[in-house]
Amino acid sequence: MTDQERVMKDVLAFTERNEEEQMFNKVKSYINKIKRQRDALKAELKKYESDEKITELENEIEDIKANSLFIFSEDEKKEEIKFKKDHRKCDSNIYYYFEGTEIGIAVGMKCSQCGLIKDITDYSRW
Repeated sequence: MTDQERVMKDVLAFTERNEEEQMFNKVKSYINKIKRQRDALKAELKKYESDEKITELENEIEDIKANSLFIFSEDEKKEEIKFKKDHRKCDSNIYYYFEGTEIGIAVGMKCSQCGLIKDITDYSRW
């Protein structure tokens, strides 16, 4: 093989390696672009899933409100628990009463044994 043929062979080999390297870099760049798109789509999908879950829970809350006679506030619930605990020794029924007014609904409880009546209305809701 002559020097000229060897030089041509080396030039062709160099050119092929250079082309392969360029092709490899293009493929790497394309893969990285696809990965970024995947990550962006994952984030968007997560957002839609959470929005869907929020909507589902809001619908459930509305359904509970629509099918409930009354929904206690946190303060009313605390007072109810305290009243029940205080009257556990009475070993009797506890009655609830709801009284509609022009500005809201008053809530009370009565122990059937001792007759104690307690207003547990959370007036801050009015």
